[in-house]
Amino acid sequence: MALKLKTRGNELKKVLIYGLDGTGKSTFAEQYCNENNLKPIVIDIDDTNYTNLDIVDIDLENDIKAYQNIKNIIKEIKTSEYDTIILDGVSALLELLTSKANGMRAYKDRADRWSSILQAMINSNKNLIFIGQADMEVIFNEEFQSPKPIIKVNSIVNEKYLTLKEGKNFTSRLEKYRGKNDERKAPKKKARPAKNEGSKPKPVKTEEVIEDVTPTPELNEDEIQKYSQESGIIKALTNKLNKDKKKVTVENIIQEAIDDERLHPDDVAKIRTILEG
Repeated sequence: MALKLKTRGNELKKVLIYGLDGTGKSTFAEQYCNENNLKPIVIDIDDTNYTNLDIVDIDLENDIKAYQNIKNIIKEIKTSEYDTIILDGVSALLELLTSKANGMRAYKDRADRWSSILQAMINSNKNLIFIGQADMEVIFNEEFQSPKPIIKVNSIVNEKYLTLKEGKNFTSRLEKYRGKNDERKAPKKKARPAKNEGSKPKPVKTEEVIEDVTPTPELNEDEIQKYSQESGIIKALTNKLNKDKKKVTVENIIQEAIDDERLHPDDVAKIRTILEG
């Protein structure tokens, strides 16, 4: 049997627009839709979209209603005349989807609900535009890694724009474009000044780096109990460390929080603040 090959044509758009408060994210989304002849409908999580676009009326009173109503709205949009779904407030939605369950269960519920909503949007066969805060940028370093829900959104979009406000002017910067035979490219880095051919390179000064090999102390029972009273998440994380036979240290607890895809950056920041005080 011959394999069926995928053909690239007029594919649906998947766009992420993100930036700080007041940088014109919703307005840029409206402009983007106008320029691309899209007919969008907005799911406004934060109630901050004051564009001329159609906005769906939705009850987001609590986590259960928010999840069920958003799923129902997407189902209705799928058979509507609109060709684009704008989800305005991804960061806020991730917080809203957190259930009232105890401990880590609340964050598992959030992860499951978000995955379900995201899949429903993809299956709607509509253009998708996600609008979020600056925390939608993917970060990987020794101190912090973005949660998997945020990484997932970044991975599925083909276009990514950062909105900026410079004085009284609103601008946007293309951060990512994935397409075929298109002239639009991500901004090029500024070229470095050319070196003088006759000049000799300056010697590079090197410094010896001495690593701190002082062992990290483990937390005692009183410390664990104190921190756990301030956050039930910390208690769940220490239980996981004990189960995995790892040392219960401040660094290990924070790393467990970073690695847990169910936790939002705000949760990780709160845990870090409690532990590092």
